[in-house]
Amino acid sequence: MATTTSIIVLLKFFASRQKSAVVDYTDFCDYLKRYSEHHLEEQPSLSFYLEDPVPALQTELDKLIDSKLIIIVNTSAEKQGIIVIPFYIERFAERYKDIAVNPALPFPSEADLPKGTPKEVVQRHNAAELLSKLLEKQELNDKILYGIALPHDAPSILLPSNVSVITLVEDAIGKIQNMLKKDDHHDYFLKKLTVSNPGREMVTKNFFNAFVDRPDHSIETLSQTTENFYLWNQLCFFIKQDYEKIKDFTQEDLSCLQAIYITEVAANYFKNRAQENAKKEGAIKMLESLLLQPPYYFTFEEITKFTDTKGIPLLGQYSEDELKEYLHKKTQEAPVQELPDLLVFKTYDEQRYFIFKSKVLQLILRLCTDARVSVQEAIKSHWMEVLKAFDFLPEMRDQNAFEERLEKEVRIQSPILSALLHSSFLPLLSYDAAGGDDTSKISLFVNGQLLPYSDILLMSRQELLTDAKILLPFWYSMPIISWIMRMILRPPKAKRAKKRKTKAELYREEEASKSKDDEAAALLANNSNVSKKVALREAARVAEQSFVPATSTMNRELDSYESQWNQLLGKEAHNNLTEDVNSLIRDYIRKTLRTIKMDGFTKERIHSLAESLVNSPGLQKIKDKDALLMYVQLYMVKLVKNIPM
Repeated sequence: MATTTSIIVLLKFFASRQKSAVVDYTDFCDYLKRYSEHHLEEQPSLSFYLEDPVPALQTELDKLIDSKLIIIVNTSAEKQGIIVIPFYIERFAERYKDIAVNPALPFPSEADLPKGTPKEVVQRHNAAELLSKLLEKQELNDKILYGIALPHDAPSILLPSNVSVITLVEDAIGKIQNMLKKDDHHDYFLKKLTVSNPGREMVTKNFFNAFVDRPDHSIETLSQTTENFYLWNQLCFFIKQDYEKIKDFTQEDLSCLQAIYITEVAANYFKNRAQENAKKEGAIKMLESLLLQPPYYFTFEEITKFTDTKGIPLLGQYSEDELKEYLHKKTQEAPVQELPDLLVFKTYDEQRYFIFKSKVLQLILRLCTDARVSVQEAIKSHWMEVLKAFDFLPEMRDQNAFEERLEKEVRIQSPILSALLHSSFLPLLSYDAAGGDDTSKISLFVNGQLLPYSDILLMSRQELLTDAKILLPFWYSMPIISWIMRMILRPPKAKRAKKRKTKAELYREEEASKSKDDEAAALLANNSNVSKKVALREAARVAEQSFVPATSTMNRELDSYESQWNQLLGKEAHNNLTEDVNSLIRDYIRKTLRTIKMDGFTKERIHSLAESLVNSPGLQKIKDKDALLMYVQLYMVKLVKNIPM
């Protein structure tokens, strides 16, 4: 069976040979039969059209009718005709080529169609909707003849689907330029434009002359939101204002008015697109600035929940596909022999995180300081329990076993640090010139191997064991008594292996218990003041989840960020500075709580309050603003969470 494409091609050829879009049904059947006989060897499928071509042809024509490529009409009582719409499309496409050479030629309109042409030949659309759609995305083909309906009952314009909408806009601008080249119009509209821009006469004149004399740059003027864009809108307004007052239009007047309507629609589209692009670029910049703020590492789900300074989600100002494209570009593109700006690492639970390479070493330093305390406490308390039970562990005596224990404990206490230390990019980061300010000062590798965990955490096995023994009762150091107690108190091996909860897990359980107690207190008190305090405390607990990782605690995070922004060496001076900052935060939050609503203590609100405080004169001398901002937010959450009932 011949394809639909071959039949439409034959119809277009037959119509062009007859120089008419209306093809006689019987004549085309005869032509198809002769064509099939002549080309049967090349296309055996044409055998369907040799004897009686009507049944096979009708099947193909029905498909073309459904595709709106042809229309069947009765040309007389006994004859049927086939209107080949692509014939009109090709014919009017030639008109646009002529207009590009001679702007004085009118746009094609429905009046150019032969009398009696069915209305279905033209697909009519509103100018603003159609042009915006085609400017966004246009597929060039010979299937549709658009009818562009214009305002104020101006004659509609025919646009073949094989003509680019940019060609239409350029032709419209060309008509305006052609009109402005005439002396009377040139001086008249130049005067109106300069009078409406006092003090900027030279700029206005330069724009006007450049627009009239340089048609090759006209589309750039229309599509760029520069100072010229404002002048261009003014010029269009003045021309439209004058032409709409005309009562008896000449063909030239109508063409110019049509051109103004077309260019206005295009200008509005480019203006809106420029605004959307500016909004999108601003959102991307905000996204990048948030990725560069503590805690520096984020999952994709967390990134999709980023908001701007007004609390409006960034996802929406750009699409999810655009976000993925940005992240992919940042994680893949890089100069030769350098790492990309954005790096990806996975924790042991297969959670993916994004982090800027300039923040990797800074984060590792903070996490090492943080993990040192938690790991040391966890091992010390465990060793003390083992020693109390008169037992001993290999890690207490063997350095390799101790290193394995440290690695395991870091994985539990600080999974992010563990993932970073085992990431594939960390060895390369020390060779990357753009790796950050601390790259030349810190080396985590020796001969291509990661330093032992005891060196990274600055932890000594002997000192840790000594500290654990010191915490034991004194009689553990007395051989005879300790031997007797060992025989009595040492538990069976089955009871020695006990899974220990981390401090973070215990902290979460304690907070959950406090939350239940608050709810019970609010129900018993039946007091609006108590209810508000309970609501604020609960809101603070919810906000805490955004600031404190699940593997950490509030106090641990506070201490970690305090060590970053408070770098005074003297203990007394260090403590005094911390207390001054804390006092400032307490006073500020005390005043804020008087007016804040029960549901107003959100993450965005906390960030806004903390940012205002960090930028206040009292805290201007503190250099590390990012760490200070995180500390202030955490301390605010802690204060509200502990409001006395």
